[in-house]
Amino acid sequence: MRPGVEVTELASGLRVASELRPDVHGVALGAWVRVGSRDEAAPVAGVSHLLEHLLFRGTERHDAMAIAEAFDRFGSDLQAATSREETDLHARVLSEHVPLALDIMGSMVARPGFHDVEAEREVVLEELALYDDTPDDLVHDVLGELLFPAQAIGRPIAGRADTVGALDEEALRAHHARHYAGDQVVVAAAGPLEHERLVALVEAAFDGLAPAPTHARPAAVAAAGRRAFVGRDLEQTHIAVGGCGIGRTDDRRFALAVLDQILGGGASSRLWQEIREQRGLVYSVYSYVTYFQETGQVGLALGTRSENLAEALGVAGTEIHDLAQGRFRDGEVQRAKDNLKARLLLTMDSTVARMSRLGRHLVSDVPLMSDTEVARRIDGVTEADVRDLAAELFASGALCVAGIGPDEAAFDAALGAFREPVGGAA
Repeated sequence: MRPGVEVTELASGLRVASELRPDVHGVALGAWVRVGSRDEAAPVAGVSHLLEHLLFRGTERHDAMAIAEAFDRFGSDLQAATSREETDLHARVLSEHVPLALDIMGSMVARPGFHDVEAEREVVLEELALYDDTPDDLVHDVLGELLFPAQAIGRPIAGRADTVGALDEEALRAHHARHYAGDQVVVAAAGPLEHERLVALVEAAFDGLAPAPTHARPAAVAAAGRRAFVGRDLEQTHIAVGGCGIGRTDDRRFALAVLDQILGGGASSRLWQEIREQRGLVYSVYSYVTYFQETGQVGLALGTRSENLAEALGVAGTEIHDLAQGRFRDGEVQRAKDNLKARLLLTMDSTVARMSRLGRHLVSDVPLMSDTEVARRIDGVTEADVRDLAAELFASGALCVAGIGPDEAAFDAALGAFREPVGGAA
């Protein structure tokens, strides 16, 4: 447990977590629910995201305009997000506004009014259309369905137009009743707010939530070596390369963070330097890591014109291969570790970041480590740890590749230039 953090479990099973920061004016508040697109049956894909939208349409105590006017008066934006495994609401308000802010947030989570379903469904359909017109985002959805085929974890978080268009109030109410239970909710805060006061406010605001049976998630089954191309009339081809990663509680996550930073996490990373700075082949290139309950995803993404595609993807494959072979450059492992530790400390200057880490870790059952312990784990990562993880996660034939662009022949040629690791260190 981090110093200064307190956690209380209410009779409903709801957990309240806080970190006292008396030196700031604002209190960061968040409500986290353990439900996301991974928990949806195929016919109602997108229901978690639509429900998140609908929470803003009003509750039994606060209509939509009252919610909007209150947070405008607070000088705050009430935000929400849906992921594959969680849904959250969050805001940052002055101390004197905490009671009303929590009352509104609690009412949204525990007692939504399910108003204006048709209108909000149209809003989400417009969001899906916008997303479909954004190929550098859409390519990740194509990759997800390659990597986790015919599984909720691989489907787009917001669903598709056909399933979202069929969602009605009955489906939304059923989803809320099944998943918005006390023991699936965490309320977190960071700022000048005493824990006992927060607990009392949450008990009043989130009343009506009761414990419910926990719904087990089926284990994800990752595929390997799959390819897909979507033809679009675009100037660039957008590529996403990905494979199965590790779960969010895996002790190797610290080594994976170092690997990700070296490969494509910053301006001195291999992908950025070799593909953009040295060769000028792309505007954007990066690597990424996504963690789920028991699995995860690792990969990289880039966008470039057809004539540059084979060279860009070839360089990316070479860099992955070299890392899996243990060919490190002077100082890059230590530089990556220094980066991660510095970012950890800089991020913790933010009450929003502290609140988010509390809520996200508790709702997903990740141990709450102190900053000192996290830094110690990062310091303990060795070159061998990074090499072995790269060799495992980027093994030959393990990676799926998705592309969106104008030229499938160029995509196929680029796949031929992509060199994957073939084994352990040489």
